[in-house]
Amino acid sequence: MSMMGGEFNGSLKSDQRARRLSRARRRFIPRGVGVALGLSVLGTAGFAVAAPTGPAPPGLGAEAWEEDSDRSAEPEHQELSLLNYFFVRGSFTNQLGDPSGLRGVSLGPLGPGEGIGSSTSVGSSTTNAYVEQRWIPVLSYSPAFADGLATFRAQFEVDYTWGLAANTVQNNQGGGFNADQVNIQTKNVNVALYPTRNPLQMSILIGTHSVYDSIFDPTITSLFDIIQTGYKLSYIGSDATGISLFANGGAYGRGKLSFIPIGAAQPDKASEGDARFSYIYLATADYMYEVAPGTRIGASLWHLEDQSKGEAYAYQGLVKSGPSSNALSAYTGTAPFNIDSPSGNVNYLGVNFHHNINFKTSPFAASGFAMYNRGKFTSEKEDTQKNKSVDVRGAAANLELMYNWGFTKDDRVTLEGMYTTGDDDPNDGTYKGAFTMNYYGLPGAVWFNHKALILFPFTSTVSNYTGAVTDISNRGAGLTAGIFTVAHDVIPNKLNVKLGGAYARSVERPIWAGNIQGGRTIGAEVNAEIRYSFRYLMTVGLHGAYMARGDFFTGNPQVAKDPWAAFTTFTWYAF
Repeated sequence: MSMMGGEFNGSLKSDQRARRLSRARRRFIPRGVGVALGLSVLGTAGFAVAAPTGPAPPGLGAEAWEEDSDRSAEPEHQELSLLNYFFVRGSFTNQLGDPSGLRGVSLGPLGPGEGIGSSTSVGSSTTNAYVEQRWIPVLSYSPAFADGLATFRAQFEVDYTWGLAANTVQNNQGGGFNADQVNIQTKNVNVALYPTRNPLQMSILIGTHSVYDSIFDPTITSLFDIIQTGYKLSYIGSDATGISLFANGGAYGRGKLSFIPIGAAQPDKASEGDARFSYIYLATADYMYEVAPGTRIGASLWHLEDQSKGEAYAYQGLVKSGPSSNALSAYTGTAPFNIDSPSGNVNYLGVNFHHNINFKTSPFAASGFAMYNRGKFTSEKEDTQKNKSVDVRGAAANLELMYNWGFTKDDRVTLEGMYTTGDDDPNDGTYKGAFTMNYYGLPGAVWFNHKALILFPFTSTVSNYTGAVTDISNRGAGLTAGIFTVAHDVIPNKLNVKLGGAYARSVERPIWAGNIQGGRTIGAEVNAEIRYSFRYLMTVGLHGAYMARGDFFTGNPQVAKDPWAAFTTFTWYAF
């Protein structure tokens, strides 16, 4: 009797635990979808971007957390939900960027020139220390009467540097004494329609939403997957207003169509009294087919049309956008064209693949892409003294190999390479580099998968996004780069240590002020990172890096010393 009772009680407890886990999993699905949204929209919000750190659903540590957490007593998923992201970074570095130009934000490559862009310099007396903070709430509302057909989402952002400004109105400021700053930024306001009532099958996003060069729906896909697929945000990575359709046809493949107005201007209002808008827009079509479980190949065809004559703004009233904008190029690391009042278009043709990026089928994983862009801009200024037109043709290729050598998914070795074509004369009538959305945004593209801290910008950031190379075109000079990392979970899913190295060269030699020509070696970086997750989705980190600068900077007085940096980070996602 006692044995039977014991078996019964054991079986009952087992069933109860199974039911609890089942209920918890059912609750976790919408929460996981929501956090995937959070991790995706939180990542590339604003001028600078904050990469997720440590375990995060549905990424590393999620399964262990789910098994150990009984959330069966919690209420059912609510119609209205809140995702919360809080991040603080402390920096100690000899890279000194000037945030006054963008009113609180330092952005762009090292050594753009004195008084140009954020004018980031590295010298004997440029040691700099600061703390920056970000808070992002994401509201999601799925009313019952919508019957699973629609969800409304709104995302806002509050960024500032500790001690900077108070009692006024300005984004990216408000950390001063008294606080009381009006500094909230609107990031995403959209409605997602689900014609089949299943977001995994089809979704239509209308309004302001995250726009990436990955085929996956950012509202239901983790940023961890998005930055490893498609073109890894190196061509498109920001927020924009428009409409995007995501469809998963199962055995027939996956598709995405998107139409995004990038900017608008009234270029003929002053000269002809014509108040009509001229637009810049981006139309994209992507397709992907799964050739084997976890192995997918894709193709893309995009069209960028710019009829703004260079009169649209990336920062309204302050920094103009487009290929003729010297100001924007200094902030984003592109090469400005030597042309007045340009109108034109660029077409993109790309292929990409990824294999087993979450190590579900084997310890080996890989991803990569190749992209070719071609177009032409023509000057609308009749008496121009610059080029009448500029032809655009450039290409980029990327490949990453990964090996999961240990017990957890964070025990991994990675090797990634990036190549982009270069232009030896940015002032002539042909541009031979990659043409990214950094010609239109602040920034508009952020290669997020590189894992470096100085050679390419440290992606866990708020208002400081600087590095030796901030656009894959490398100021039009082209890029050949390799990044190697090895990481180990010293305490599984708790304490992770990563060591890395990176090396980069330009394809063409740069020409600095005074017509001084530099060499091709940009530099070599070594870095180390330690992350400890003391609670699920709550992580602290220590990060350090040193870069030996190469002869690329010879003749550039703003990069007189080897850059180094040390960072502390605190990250908390809550949902």
